[in-house]
Amino acid sequence: MSPILADLVIFTFALGGAHFLLSAGQLLCWFLALVIGILARLVFGRRVPFGIFSTVVIALAGIWFATDVVLVNIPKDIFLYDVPLLKACASAVVFELLWYLASYRSYRNWTRRRRLYATPTTPVQEQ
Repeated sequence: MSPILADLVIFTFALGGAHFLLSAGQLLCWFLALVIGILARLVFGRRVPFGIFSTVVIALAGIWFATDVVLVNIPKDIFLYDVPLLKACASAVVFELLWYLASYRSYRNWTRRRRLYATPTTPVQEQ
């Protein structure tokens, strides 16, 4: 890998006893999750609970699962800032599809419940 595309630290700080850093690879993962979450929202429409926030979080979980938990290498995968793009995008799409399949039935029942509104009352007429 060339040193230009190596993971570079953008921001770092210490809070209490913990040390935090933000790298270009993390920003790339967040950007991929945002793009895939928006595309999933466009494809599935309003049929997922918690809206765009849930789609981005699920896509980010899919990227994390593929890059850090399942250690399978795809030949000729493109690496950008130490993130395998093909594997990350594929797993994010699979997680979005699973989220849609798992949540659509319960979300549909939840949105189709009869809403309880107050019944209109007739105004009292003074004489």
